[in-house]
Amino acid sequence: MKLALAFLATSTFAFAAADFPQWRGPQRNGVLADSPKLLDAMPKDGLKDLWESEKIPAQDDGGLSSPIVADGKVYLAVVWHRNEPSTTRQINEIVVRQLGWQNPASLGKEVIDRMEKTREALDPKLRGGKLEEFTQKWIDENLDKKQQQLFAGMVKARFAKGKLAIPFGVLETLDKNSEKVFASDAEMKAWLDAQGWSDTIKAQIVAAVPPTIRMANDAVICLDLATGKTLWKTELPGAAVGRGGSSTPVVGDGKIFAVASTRVWALDAATGQLAWQTPLDKKRGIGSSPLPPVLVVNIDKLVAYDAATGKELWKQEKAGGGNSSPASWRAGDKTLVLANGRAGLDAVDLKTGAILWTAPGGGDSTPAISGDTLVVQTRKPEIGLICYALATVGATKRWNFPIDARRTQASPIIHGGVVYFIEDDDAYCFDLATGSQRWTQPFPAQISSPLLADGKIFFLGNNGNSLVAIKADPAAFTDLGRATVRAQWVPSPCIADGKLILRMKDSVKAWSLVP
Repeated sequence: MKLALAFLATSTFAFAAADFPQWRGPQRNGVLADSPKLLDAMPKDGLKDLWESEKIPAQDDGGLSSPIVADGKVYLAVVWHRNEPSTTRQINEIVVRQLGWQNPASLGKEVIDRMEKTREALDPKLRGGKLEEFTQKWIDENLDKKQQQLFAGMVKARFAKGKLAIPFGVLETLDKNSEKVFASDAEMKAWLDAQGWSDTIKAQIVAAVPPTIRMANDAVICLDLATGKTLWKTELPGAAVGRGGSSTPVVGDGKIFAVASTRVWALDAATGQLAWQTPLDKKRGIGSSPLPPVLVVNIDKLVAYDAATGKELWKQEKAGGGNSSPASWRAGDKTLVLANGRAGLDAVDLKTGAILWTAPGGGDSTPAISGDTLVVQTRKPEIGLICYALATVGATKRWNFPIDARRTQASPIIHGGVVYFIEDDDAYCFDLATGSQRWTQPFPAQISSPLLADGKIFFLGNNGNSLVAIKADPAAFTDLGRATVRAQWVPSPCIADGKLILRMKDSVKAWSLVP
């Protein structure tokens, strides 16, 4: 552990306050403290366009990493996918999803059986508006609010297909074999025949599988903040992990550090030249973002890497998991890594990797920390948003607000003695000390975590179609309007030098937020 101790003693990442060099900003808390004056309201005629980058794919073809900014440059980590003609075949995750797969396990066997029985009994003559009315009534009568949020679209799609919808058992088998590569079309068809499925089902599957194989490169792109021009792009062969490859990079000490599909790597921030790379022992895509200055990464477990060499410093198998990005908290001479993992909130000693304590938690939300106070959303509805007083020996609950997250959990903001929290079509403000609710307001926002700058809170609403601004005011909810941006709805907004930078469907785009 001497290497870790030496690095901690000699290296810090000195972020410029006006930059946005990592996930959730300079302090990793969603607050941009040093911001120029920004618009007091969204213009009725829309934001001023500044630039749009060259083609940079997102979602299944590029992941959902958020952009960052440092020293007048925009950086983005992308798992850059492509389809190459091939004699091999693969019923990959995209194909399985296109065929109708969405894991229905949380619905429960009784609801699934009832849904499938209803679907199979549908009269083929029931179409159009009457079918939509029937389907909505079934959803209202059979699914609770959470189930409706998650599965209404799937039910509508399956009822629309009627008897032609592929049974869940078949889709589940395909999903379990989505990484299987067949040497030829004939080999894939022979495998399908061996499953004993009907000709109709097999025909749908064969028609959905393209005569290509999914390939991918791990890439980091550097753009000029003023113009959007590509300054450099570095690529290395990677693995096709789809939209799971969504880790946001971090810039510091003249390097950019990124977690890709098959590696953790560091590049020279000015030139893109490879500094080091370390292979990952993980197959699926990573959504968690690295924590500096010792690079701590949540890759189904917590792993720490030396930022100078990429050497693994320690590994903690019992902490981490999911897509949450770790945060850090310092008390005296001890630094704790706080990871909202699969089962709980784990505190890990940064020097040794030892778990110091575990508190109730778990989920995809990144903890927000102010002083000795931590706030995080959990995936457990009975806990919801929870506030802890931190100590090196444990965490004491101050308060919690039960809430049932829709799909994933957003990250809160602590500012001015209150907690701002935007999740599942509602905006909230809580007193930090007591948890008393200052105000709440229904508002169309999902997944993307908010950002506070110049006394305003910015977030994406309406599935990414709108940038929304509200006043950071503990006294009352104040809507400052919205602007149409048509961005991706999972990556979070980035603001630097008065510019809004967002991840689009196939590019990065910038607008002006200054008056």
